[in-house]
Amino acid sequence: MTALRTNLFLVALALSLLGLAMIYSATYREFGAHYLMMRTGHVVAGVLAFLVVSRIRYTAWRRLSLVLYLGVLLGLVLVLVPGIGTQIGGARRWFDLGVISLQPAEFAKVAAVIVLSCAVARYRPGASLPAGPMLGVGLLFVLVVLEPDFGTSVVLLAGVAGVLWASELRTRDLLLASGAVATGLAGIMWLEPYRRERFMTFLDPWAASDGAGYQIVQSLIAIESGDVFGTGAGAGGQSTAIPEVQTDMIFALIGEELGLLGMVLVIAAFGFVALAGFRIALLAPSVMARCMAAGFTTMLAVQAIFNIGAAMNVLPLAGMTLPFVSYGGSSLIVCFVAVGILYRISEDSERAREAKPRRRNPARTAGPDRRRRYRGTRHSRALRI
Repeated sequence: MTALRTNLFLVALALSLLGLAMIYSATYREFGAHYLMMRTGHVVAGVLAFLVVSRIRYTAWRRLSLVLYLGVLLGLVLVLVPGIGTQIGGARRWFDLGVISLQPAEFAKVAAVIVLSCAVARYRPGASLPAGPMLGVGLLFVLVVLEPDFGTSVVLLAGVAGVLWASELRTRDLLLASGAVATGLAGIMWLEPYRRERFMTFLDPWAASDGAGYQIVQSLIAIESGDVFGTGAGAGGQSTAIPEVQTDMIFALIGEELGLLGMVLVIAAFGFVALAGFRIALLAPSVMARCMAAGFTTMLAVQAIFNIGAAMNVLPLAGMTLPFVSYGGSSLIVCFVAVGILYRISEDSERAREAKPRRRNPARTAGPDRRRRYRGTRHSRALRI
């Protein structure tokens, strides 16, 4: 388990350093070293967040969950207020703090997983869905959608789904809730014209290559031009034509500059993150720990799948960043927080197994009087542990 959690952190760190190189490659022609310096600060902040969170016992989140939830809820409300939240591209998602900006929707994902994990762990096996905690998480979801930030809202629900399916609640309720959420997401996507247009573009991006399908088409061209080994770091030219290449479409840049080999390695890295996270969940020492581990792992895995799938036109474009790799300070910090909590759950799980007392044969530790009862000899099974 020590090697597993250490490798999990090292893979996350390697992905963030890859993102550092890719973001610089995507932005140095126009912005010089500005994005490189900003991203370096993000990586340092993410690692510090990991070091802090990995020192917090997972059981301590029971006491911290309410404060975390209320803080995130306040942030989601304030960011929607004109003059407080910063509006970019029609979305009001950020607090502009001068040197840095914060996106409270990213931290809502952490709050949803932790709060719901603490709540469902109190219910007996086979119980119904807890109405109060579900309404609390639903409020976070609604506020994120109002920004609007459909991609982050989907990732938030993915984390919630991971928590619920790792819990011991009634399976029928989980299935009904899953169907209701899927129907609701489909309705939200279809009722908003630009989201509906994205879905239709996904079906045939070449039919709208000069409009809504431009980003997808340019992404596919960049990936194709990378061939097997890529054009080399910093040598990509096609990717500069992709809008938001340093965020939503950074996987296309990886495909062009690092080729098929680089894409396979990145996908394998996320596969390891998912397998390690679910392994930690299976070995977790309690229901709460299992739910938290499953929730954070599902959150990271779904976000990576949707980002990579959108870049290759396998899934509709949902505006999700690639965890650890895409530009975004809040997103990177949240990803390292998730890994830090997984790390600590693994550590606490290992300590719990080591602290479990071993069964001993009475004859093995017997005194002289007890040995006489066995006629001076030790029982044959006393040699076994």
